[in-house]
Amino acid sequence: MSKQTNTILRFVLLFLISTHIIFLLTSTAFSTEEIPTKVIVRVVAKDSKVIGSGVGGAYIRINNLETGEILAQGKQEGGTGDTDRIMARPHRRGETLYGTVDAAFFQAEILLDRPTHVETYTEAPLGYPHNIQKGSKTLTLIPGKHILGERVIIELNGLIVDILSPSPKENLKKGKEVIVRAEVRML
Repeated sequence: MSKQTNTILRFVLLFLISTHIIFLLTSTAFSTEEIPTKVIVRVVAKDSKVIGSGVGGAYIRINNLETGEILAQGKQEGGTGDTDRIMARPHRRGETLYGTVDAAFFQAEILLDRPTHVETYTEAPLGYPHNIQKGSKTLTLIPGKHILGERVIIELNGLIVDILSPSPKENLKKGKEVIVRAEVRML
């Protein structure tokens, strides 16, 4: 192993050990009192808009990764956001993109007594069960440190595909030409 690689490995090890020690010390520094911590989650379609009530919204669940306990769950409902802001204008880093007045979101208030590693899980669009997409994101929640605005965005890939014809009940014959009509749109 080269001297440079050895130095990098030592630095990484020192960083990991320091981070772990800080995490352990801050965990014990919190009291046993549970502190309300607000979290806003927004589920969006890849390169598109917020998944809103028009397609059934999105189911969201926040789990404690250590214990498996469900800390919060519910449904994202509301509008799809500002089309011009999301789809037409260039974006700058840190700019509010999805968090407009009518845009759908899910907000939870979780009681925490120490830093908690969580998984935020989602599935959508609920109005089209045959097109359900799933996604998740992990993060650490700190008691009393609210995560609002656009800090928890889960982006889902996929499309909503509705077969218009032939009908599922229609009998198709092998070798016979079939014209397929479908409606395809973003989640």
